[in-house]
Amino acid sequence: MVANMVDVVRIPKLGLSDYGDLVAWEVDIGEPVEAGDVVAVLESEKASAEIEAPASGVLLAQYVEQGEEIAIEVGKPLAVIGEEGESAPSLAALEDGGGDDRSSNADGSATASGDGTAGGEAANGGAASADVKATPRAKRRANEADVDLAGIDGTGPQGAVTESDVEAHLESGEGAPVGDDDESDAGSTTDGKATPRAKRRAEEDGIELSRVDGTGPQGAITEDDVAAFASGGGDDGTDAAAAASGESTDDRLTVTDSRELTGTRKTIAERLSESAREKPHVMGTRDIGIERLEEVRDRLVEERDVDVSLNDLVLHFVGRTLEDLPEFNAHFEDGEHRLIDEVNVGYAVDSEKGLVVPVIDDVPNRDLEDLASERHRLVEAVLENEHAPSDLQGGTFTVTNVGVFDMDVSYSIINPPQVAILALGRRKPIPVERDGDVGFERGMTFSLTIDHRVLDGADSGAFLDCLAEYLEYPGRAFDAV
Repeated sequence: MVANMVDVVRIPKLGLSDYGDLVAWEVDIGEPVEAGDVVAVLESEKASAEIEAPASGVLLAQYVEQGEEIAIEVGKPLAVIGEEGESAPSLAALEDGGGDDRSSNADGSATASGDGTAGGEAANGGAASADVKATPRAKRRANEADVDLAGIDGTGPQGAVTESDVEAHLESGEGAPVGDDDESDAGSTTDGKATPRAKRRAEEDGIELSRVDGTGPQGAITEDDVAAFASGGGDDGTDAAAAASGESTDDRLTVTDSRELTGTRKTIAERLSESAREKPHVMGTRDIGIERLEEVRDRLVEERDVDVSLNDLVLHFVGRTLEDLPEFNAHFEDGEHRLIDEVNVGYAVDSEKGLVVPVIDDVPNRDLEDLASERHRLVEAVLENEHAPSDLQGGTFTVTNVGVFDMDVSYSIINPPQVAILALGRRKPIPVERDGDVGFERGMTFSLTIDHRVLDGADSGAFLDCLAEYLEYPGRAFDAV
């Protein structure tokens, strides 16, 4: 049993997804800490969360390495705080229920809001039993590996099967696949026997698994076998030498820098790769005049002292369009096209950590000044890395402004589980025909990308036509303007 004076720093209820990275320890082992000080920073699903010390004392131990990906489970021990010179308990003792849970973190409370799960993130695979409690990533992993979740012991909250449990099951050899039919798998060996982690590691390092000796059950190649080969334990060390010299598998090329994806960038890569694989993307574009919209903006600023930008007006009319065409204000999950009542528009922001999409809720029902204020608040919060997990949740549609990069068109990837995304191009002269004469006026190109499983080209045309009607004749929508 852990001494009563020890306080456990645990993961609170954060509203992050099921996995994330511990990106920073703000206090080192042996350093003093005051209650309320930030001890660590977790990052997941494009949001960061600061973990505070539950009590004053000295940090006795850290149970997670900086940069390590962990399961974000409420109550999971991260560190302990006690008196100087006091012995730190083992992680096993804490996980078995030892220790004093006086920690404010232990009850799942936190300043960041959210439900602590990534809802609807994965569909149940055919190999995953429907009545087994498992995390979305565990279900997806089991589906990929053709493993029955009913045969795996769960170590997550309330006995849920986690992705780590599935990986451990596969590493044990009980679930090691024999994939001699999968010729496209870069990690296949001559007899196809290798664990999923071994295959991924081999693909990352450019190693042919046929050259690696397996030490796992029934001779299966494990991740440790691949790591040993890469470090020079292989038959001729060619791959290890290439890695050490910075050369790619094509020895005519030299790698000058190798940057591992971590934290936010890794999450973005995973989510957008999943979207690109699963969603058949179709894009349509339209040039829309904005001269009247600019006139409305100028009148609002000059006559009513309303501080709004052109982007705010576009967001307002996007919200109106989504009300008119609710099939775009939707999610596609578990084979269902789910139309959503709330119109919550994500607005993509280019930050130092990558593309982050804060969500402006209830867009059509906000007055323009309130809409502009909320957009400004969210953009500033993202740029200063002060946004809360709740700022990124609940989106039903996304708008991204590529015009700030002097671009006209963008084939944007849809943010799952949404079904469409709209890109705004730069302001530019566009040709306009009036009374048989062709002239030019200021306009923008709007690129609409849809999920072709639930929307068609005709739907795209209807959306852009509706939006154009609002933007080219905004006075009709503002009775007093």
